[in-house]
Amino acid sequence: MESSALQIAQAVFERINVDNSTFLKEILVGIFTSLHFYRNNTKSKVIPSAIMKCIHTFLAVFMICHSSQVLIDACNSIQKDILFMVLKSEASAIKYVNEPARDRKYCLVAYSRLLAEYAPTMPRETVMELICALLEAASPITKSTGF
Repeated sequence: MESSALQIAQAVFERINVDNSTFLKEILVGIFTSLHFYRNNTKSKVIPSAIMKCIHTFLAVFMICHSSQVLIDACNSIQKDILFMVLKSEASAIKYVNEPARDRKYCLVAYSRLLAEYAPTMPRETVMELICALLEAASPITKSTGF
């Protein structure tokens, strides 16, 4: 259900171009609430990779269509630097966004642009995690040969 909701929200902001900060804030609160639930109220304490894939795709598409600044401002209206906190702990999941190719490109470009524009104001740990995640996501996929 969460994956479908994120795909619908992504389409709303990408195709219909809804310019409503209250609507965006409600979607972001839903995302952050879901992340908090999985991290704190499940036995495994792990956020499913399918959900993180959808979250990263949503955030990337939003940044491509509306700018990183709009996303950061909306996230900061919920809690200061919450986006950077999430990226610090969940940036490694960017590698799961590999299909379709358009989503992979959007993630690589959007997060690279976020780094280029905001690295000086981001916490150092977040910058390091995001750089590592982008390098891993951009690297060609190597399959284990079993040796």
